[in-house]
Amino acid sequence: MPATETESDPLVTELSLARMESEILKQSKSIRKTQQAFVMFAVGALVLGLLSLIAVSTKLGTKDIHVTAAGAPSEAAAKPAVTPAALPHKVNVSLKEFSVNPNASQAASGKVTFKVHNAGTVTHEFVVIKTNKKAADLLKGARADETGNVGETGDLNAGANKSLTLNLPPGHYALICNLPGHYSAGQHVDFTVK
Repeated sequence: MPATETESDPLVTELSLARMESEILKQSKSIRKTQQAFVMFAVGALVLGLLSLIAVSTKLGTKDIHVTAAGAPSEAAAKPAVTPAALPHKVNVSLKEFSVNPNASQAASGKVTFKVHNAGTVTHEFVVIKTNKKAADLLKGARADETGNVGETGDLNAGANKSLTLNLPPGHYALICNLPGHYSAGQHVDFTVK
């Protein structure tokens, strides 16, 4: 079978080879760009992972962690637990629209002094209620039920300060402002005495 002119023409063959070479170069560049992008992604993921690991180890580095096997009691288990920092007997409380912000969520039982500051722009009050209910669950009608009230400051004008010292046994307490609308607007917080 005789060859056609285009199959035997060296110019056509050379052009075809040039096109193929050009296409191979384009694909080679595309593959290199993809490889570079993958390497950059992998390096970024590695750096992010290392930063996360450093952050976690830094946070855990200040904690005393003990691992013991289940079964027979270990020598470490026989030692008494480390006591936490002493709970305060004085608690600073800031009243604002519409929140109660003590500087501690717990206090030691016995004589507890609340140093209350009205940091808001309207009058507030500070009421301490011993209750098994959460501070958010005291609503009775338009105001909070004050059953279990162990003490309060009375009305505090904006910027005013007042100390309230109470003898508190261990238990759960609600610290609230019960002026009309204040409790229902969220001016309450749970507090524990141990």
